[in-house]
Amino acid sequence: MNQEIRKGIELLFVSTIISTIFAPIMISALYKFNQVSGIKKSKIGATDGDNSLFMKIMKTTTTNGTPNMGGLIILVVVPLTILLFMSITEIIKVFLIGFILFGIWGLIDVVIFTNGFKNNEKMKAFQETFEWRLGKLIFSILLNIGVMLLLYKTGYVEKLNLTNNLIVNFTPLVAILSGVVGQFAIYSTELTDGADGLMIGIMTIITIFLSFLLILQGQYDFLPILLIILGVEIIDLYFNIPPARFWNGGPGAMPLGFTMFFVALVTNNLIPYIFMSSITWLIMLSSFIQIISLRFFKKRVFKIAPIHHHFQANGWPQYKVVMRFWLFTLATCILGFYLGII
Repeated sequence: MNQEIRKGIELLFVSTIISTIFAPIMISALYKFNQVSGIKKSKIGATDGDNSLFMKIMKTTTTNGTPNMGGLIILVVVPLTILLFMSITEIIKVFLIGFILFGIWGLIDVVIFTNGFKNNEKMKAFQETFEWRLGKLIFSILLNIGVMLLLYKTGYVEKLNLTNNLIVNFTPLVAILSGVVGQFAIYSTELTDGADGLMIGIMTIITIFLSFLLILQGQYDFLPILLIILGVEIIDLYFNIPPARFWNGGPGAMPLGFTMFFVALVTNNLIPYIFMSSITWLIMLSSFIQIISLRFFKKRVFKIAPIHHHFQANGWPQYKVVMRFWLFTLATCILGFYLGII
């Protein structure tokens, strides 16, 4: 067996064990410090509507009180395992900076803006507005542009082979554009975290296929990181399947979104990755369409956005939405995998 593959499998085992130990400790701490969901009735942005339908879909009478910072398992275990068991090269340093920055930003978002204001109706309504969402997006884009410029300075990526006939030099301008596109990848992952097992199941499937793709391509630099993440995802999914023992939130979703885009970028697998993660982009698109329609036309395109909630509003049970989105991801991952090896 290839030495790099063996090392990756060993780290998969290590991260799974660490996650198994960490998860119950984390869940207990989240309850102790009251970092739990508390969805209450509030207005939706500047409209006359409220979030009654969302509360019904989320079954808040039974799910309120669920820890909503479970993504800490990803934010803590992944960097810890990398620092303890991997050689830290310049490119790994840049990855860790981005991973931790977005994990902390997701943590701040949950602790302060979600949990800190869960009893403040006006602030909750403001957080649903177009202006608030746009401000957060711009800040996150600037954050990711900074990480991409750090990547540029390492010299690790010289060219982006988007297709056999389209090769782009990785200039500072391209790095900036990558920061913008990459942030939408992160945001799409965060929006996908809206039903028990949905986001983490999708990202687990993507991680598996991307790992196999790198093995077939003989690209091993980021294989151990993907397998470390896979070990954490397996334990995360165990606790996140219905009924979820915790929700991931920003501390888990944002670093995972960053990881998949970053790895795809530095290994020249952006096109396969776009196909593999296409369900998350569709989820994000549905949310953008709804926000813009409400903001400028005062009309709803979907009963509720993102689109997985629309299906629930139409009577699909949550498990049906989640499993069909998993299957859709499996199909698009097969397509993306094929595009990566031809």
